[in-house]
Amino acid sequence: MNDYYSLKNRVAIVTGGGSGLGLGIARALGQLGASVMLCDINESSLRRAAEELRLEGIDAAASYCDVTKPDTVRDSLERARQVLGVPDILVNNAGVTLMQDIFEIGDKDWDFILGVNVKGLFRMTQLFADGLRKAGKGGNVVNLSSNGAKVTYDDQVHYCASKAAVSNMTQCMASNFAPLGINVNAVCPGAVDTAMLRACMAATEQQTGGRVTVADCERTWGPPQLGRLIQPVEVGRVVAFLCTPAAAMIRGQSINVDAGNTKF
Repeated sequence: MNDYYSLKNRVAIVTGGGSGLGLGIARALGQLGASVMLCDINESSLRRAAEELRLEGIDAAASYCDVTKPDTVRDSLERARQVLGVPDILVNNAGVTLMQDIFEIGDKDWDFILGVNVKGLFRMTQLFADGLRKAGKGGNVVNLSSNGAKVTYDDQVHYCASKAAVSNMTQCMASNFAPLGINVNAVCPGAVDTAMLRACMAATEQQTGGRVTVADCERTWGPPQLGRLIQPVEVGRVVAFLCTPAAAMIRGQSINVDAGNTKF
């Protein structure tokens, strides 16, 4: 029997793994056999998430990590090595957004978005790949971009720009890391049912004075042919597949996971 669709004996790090999309991704990786290190800035969520996965039979651990602070990134990578083994899968899921009118966006807002979504992602990947290089191992990186890199999101200019940067960085990383045996891809989710998305919905309701409610957003932001929001584990299954041997010839791609919403 082949192991084309197995992640047995693999060690994965998932940033932003304490809840929402990150937890769904970690669950999908674990269901294919990977051990998973959850990294997040919310330590209470981290503990709950790791315990939740362990109760499901997944080998999971947790580490505080702020991707904007290099010391915590290094600490998380080292903790993964000590507890689970050399990590050979990295999922860059940590990300932030703001709902702002284009005329209200300032330098601090740009710095916040780019600091996490672009610089933080790069730093995490750089240190992860360096660890694999020193260990003489190959591996996989999956970056969380967004279909906002390809279509417009109202009041999220900086977020969309940051995700376009992630998709482009994915191509650059795939080329640079290929000689090391490190495969890099990205996924571009649509409207995933997470706390961050629901915060955006609440902000929309507030900004429109209730003319557009959260319930309206649920109906219109999700893929129209589904009639619902995408669930985190549905994105997670695509991420997990990209880390399997079956996906070895998929490289440097940004794959839409939005039920075809970008074509409407």
